Amino acid sequence: MLKRTMIKTNIPVIYLKEGEAFLCYSPAFDLVAHGDSFEDVERSFARTLKLFMEQVTKKDTWEDVLREYGWEKVKHEWNPPRIIGQESKSIEIPISA
Repeated sequence: MLKRTMIKTNIPVIYLKEGEAFLCYSPAFDLVAHGDSFEDVERSFARTLKLFMEQVTKKDTWEDVLREYGWEKVKHEWNPPRIIGQESKSIEIPISA
């Protein structure tokens, strides 16, 4: 039987509001959830993350998944991708009148 080690880390989570909908996104696993309120989206994201983690654990593919999503292994620790900045970019979008 393989010996399992639990790692504890923090993942970045971004909250957005689109019209009346709330969105929660984490680039650490490319997961998104939506809800009708901030509290609702928090609950929805927690469920989404839990299901994701259960499936990866069941398939025993954590190392592959972490690498796929840009996590870095340093010694025996895994570090999630970091948000290093955020800005608004000016763009022009051609829309038919």
